[in-house]
Amino acid sequence: MLLLTEAQIDRGIRRRRAMLLAGVALVALAIALPRGWGCGLFSGFMLFSLGIYGVAFRKWRTEPGLWMLAILLTATLGPCWAYFEFIHWRGLLSAFLGNQRARQLTWDQLRVSIDCVVALLLIARAIKLAATVAIENWRRTRLAKPTSNESSQLRS
Repeated sequence: MLLLTEAQIDRGIRRRRAMLLAGVALVALAIALPRGWGCGLFSGFMLFSLGIYGVAFRKWRTEPGLWMLAILLTATLGPCWAYFEFIHWRGLLSAFLGNQRARQLTWDQLRVSIDCVVALLLIARAIKLAATVAIENWRRTRLAKPTSNESSQLRS
């Protein structure tokens, strides 16, 4: 399924504080530990970003115009995600595609590769969240008919 359900949107928005704190903790852990020990810089940053989107989309059902922010996030994050995905897989498969001799896989390469895969999964989730909020918010706010109170205020 390409879009999220309402329950999945609400669950992601409800967990925004936990995602923000976990993202900050992962980034701090990756920076504080010595080189080769720290892990989670990219995934922590993306988890923090997903928490920020949860904060921005709190009123996704009622806030008119929130769909524009969601479209902006989708339009900017989509190509970035595709480019990072391409770079990651190109780096992993370059030895096979270029008929080069396989290099020894080190812990640093494996650690960064796992962190990048988790970050790519999180950015894909952020894109799905933004795209779903854009569509659902537009449906609810643009297609909603004004009530009698709203129409009388518009006439005044």
